[in-house]
Amino acid sequence: MRGLVLTLVALVAVLPLWAQDSLAVEGKIPEQVRNDGEVVRSDSLSSRPSGRATRERISVLFDYNAHFDWFFVNNEYSASQQAYGPSRTMTGLRLTPLVGLRIEQPNGMKHRLLAGIDIEKDFGANPYVYGTEDEQDRKQQNWNLFREIKIYYTFEAQFKKTNFSVVAGIFPRYETRGKYTTAILSDPVRFYDNNIEGLLLRFARPKSYYEVGLDWNGKYGEWRHEQFNIFSYGDVYILPWLHFGWQGMFHHYAGAKQQPGVVDDHILNPYFTFDFAPMSGLQALNLAVGPFVGYQRDRRWDEVKVPWGVDAVTEIRHWNVGIRNEFYYGMSQMPYYAVEDSMGNLYGDRLYMRGAYWQVRTDPGKLPAYYDRLEAYWQPRISDWLRVRIAAVLHFNEGFSGWQQIATLVFDLDTLMKQRHEIQMFPGLRRRDRDRPRARARLQQPEGR
Repeated sequence: MRGLVLTLVALVAVLPLWAQDSLAVEGKIPEQVRNDGEVVRSDSLSSRPSGRATRERISVLFDYNAHFDWFFVNNEYSASQQAYGPSRTMTGLRLTPLVGLRIEQPNGMKHRLLAGIDIEKDFGANPYVYGTEDEQDRKQQNWNLFREIKIYYTFEAQFKKTNFSVVAGIFPRYETRGKYTTAILSDPVRFYDNNIEGLLLRFARPKSYYEVGLDWNGKYGEWRHEQFNIFSYGDVYILPWLHFGWQGMFHHYAGAKQQPGVVDDHILNPYFTFDFAPMSGLQALNLAVGPFVGYQRDRRWDEVKVPWGVDAVTEIRHWNVGIRNEFYYGMSQMPYYAVEDSMGNLYGDRLYMRGAYWQVRTDPGKLPAYYDRLEAYWQPRISDWLRVRIAAVLHFNEGFSGWQQIATLVFDLDTLMKQRHEIQMFPGLRRRDRDRPRARARLQQPEGR
């Protein structure tokens, strides 16, 4: 398997070098052929007023990228008797090299075809002689760190004020631009399930951004569940200080051959954001308020639950130091978390991708109730292609539930090479606005609403 991967990567790397020398791809239109074999437009079909034939050249270029993630998360959950997860430390890194082709058409349309692989290491995950069979496995040594393969295609085009792009294949989760909170994706899921297998559509306009994607993360098998997620995010500026947005996920969790059953797990959070940063001089000063509406159905009993709630997120940041507080009041958004499936296993994290604190209470009889997530962080402004964040996160359910210490570092070569291209995705932003926090946040991968 490793030999096949290295062979494919080598072929993809060599092909564009040959293509640059031998390919001069011409436009596929009615044409004339010159003595030297080059294809040109005929005079009668040329859009230029002169009688000279004009060429339409398509550029075929070698393309590459490298993405590096390092993370550290220490969970201290003893205050809640670890009711919402175990106390433990997770730390590791992932390097994703990518190589391929980039094709640019004269009309502005761009195509990318990339292939690569994740190189991932959990710190401390080394063979342990007194451990379980998995812990003794020699595959944990540093020479066996290859994980998932990435192979994907990207198309991008500008239609008047709308920048439209499509990503298809097995691609990294950072291709999404949505500010999904832990109510949609937990922090461990973001790191360990960092690939999307499916399709992503993105629409960017001067004052709005929308995306919808499909992640097919389970193929029907003997014991493997068939499942997929349809996710969406939107952000529309109504006024300079007011915008409307949403985040949502449609999760279909079907059965396996030996484990029948289907569960519908859907959640939607529309909200209004009041942004006072431009008038305050702070890096961030905003309030986002909106409802949570869920749809949960275990088809074994044809039982439908509609968990509801109200969510308010406030954030203030200055001098790269910030405080973000999310307060939720309502029903559990994970009503089947402690329920057994058809084989007697708890649904738990098998079903839900969101953080376990969104159960709100471990005792359903005490609902509705509140959940509060308070985060203090330092996020120095280094560059768009190198991001560092250090945070302390406190959780409150039935009183103080526990806290986390989190540190992350992200290096993205693609952003470094294409900053001008990213800015052009939002042509409505003025040059002097590009360094403002709100404008800049729309040009880079967000870290949460």
